[in-house]
Amino acid sequence: MASLAMPFAFVKNATANYHLDHMTASISRRLRPAWRTTMCTVKQESARNLILIERLEVVLLRWFCRPLGTPDYPMKNVHYSHADALALARVFPDFESAIRGKDVLDFGSGYGYQTIALAEHGAASSTGVEIEPGLLASARALAEDRNSIVLFTSAIDGLYDVIYSQNSFEHFQDPEGTCADLRAHLRPGGRIFITFAPPWLSPYGAHMFFFTRLPWVHLLFPERIVMAARAQYRSDGAKTYSECGLAKMTIQRFEQIIQQTGVRVEFCRYDCVRSLNFLAHIPLLREMFINRVSCILTAG
Repeated sequence: MASLAMPFAFVKNATANYHLDHMTASISRRLRPAWRTTMCTVKQESARNLILIERLEVVLLRWFCRPLGTPDYPMKNVHYSHADALALARVFPDFESAIRGKDVLDFGSGYGYQTIALAEHGAASSTGVEIEPGLLASARALAEDRNSIVLFTSAIDGLYDVIYSQNSFEHFQDPEGTCADLRAHLRPGGRIFITFAPPWLSPYGAHMFFFTRLPWVHLLFPERIVMAARAQYRSDGAKTYSECGLAKMTIQRFEQIIQQTGVRVEFCRYDCVRSLNFLAHIPLLREMFINRVSCILTAG
């Protein structure tokens, strides 16, 4: 009897399992449309909530922005005139003696004011390199009939005694490659002068000061919110910091790049917010408060 009960028990269990599977499949078929509808509704609600939150964040940020239609806030330590083109170079010891009679490269020459000023302060030749076509055209127009020893180009060529870079390093999209390239075009015994501001984690590292005076706006608000606010003041279509030309250059990253390049640091100065330069020696705070980096590099 036991031997006959086993097959019957198997058949009975199999039948029960069949009905259970059939019932489960039936319930699943009936619930699936309702589940999909519910999930669709949840997703739509979430999307609407995200849009609402984003709009509120933009409105909140707008409280800290200048009124639409008003001029840009003036930006300190950005020199776009002939008279003060080399104002930032004064931080370097005996800078004019360092360029006198030398072949000088102005890397990231912008409108060309610095390049021309370098020539006027005694450089044997002064070459400006600028990759942005509009700025390069402006620089060439500025240099017309001014000085035959001034040249503007879009790529580095030749060797130089002095390479000068002012307010450009934080914009290099490939800073490691750029530094290696600069070193390769430096004559033996030559020097590289770098000064830039502001580093990424400093109060105005996002370079949005022209429309908002809120410090650390890029740390307080998500990138998309800052870009949405910026779009009300600039029509270039930029949606990311990278598209704005920012490399998010922190102090730590800068120091690592310099070390990897194999150059020797002859001079280095960190200027902090409100001249609180002691903060440059405190971990973490140095990233937040160093406002300008200036250094002289020589081939190692």
